[in-house]
Amino acid sequence: MKSNAENKGLPKAPAHIAPFVEALGVDGAMAMLLEFGGSQVHLSRVGYRSTSAVAERLGVEKEDALAKVFGPGYIKVPLGRQWIAQVMFAQGVSINEIARTIRADVATVRRWGLIKADMQLDLEDWLAGKTA
Repeated sequence: MKSNAENKGLPKAPAHIAPFVEALGVDGAMAMLLEFGGSQVHLSRVGYRSTSAVAERLGVEKEDALAKVFGPGYIKVPLGRQWIAQVMFAQGVSINEIARTIRADVATVRRWGLIKADMQLDLEDWLAGKTA
């Protein structure tokens, strides 16, 4: 799991995604959402030798981390596409690559307005002809 210092500069996870980030870190949460987003998955109790899809694809350690946060049983995994897009953009990934990764139209990703805060010009600079 990544510390807050390692996540600095990345967008904050919305409430429905925050437990996944808490359990798996940002990169692990993104992998979980991309792999299982939109479906229900079963989490075995912590320490149980599981053969679930989560354990097979992400590893037993990550399934245990999720079970510690959510408890054992079925959970619904959100899609989280807009948050994933924001994180990827903050990491320097191109809009086209983001669109391919999250399976969205590039126009949709552009419409989300993925702008790095430190690159955004204020109106006076823009009127003066400065560029980012």
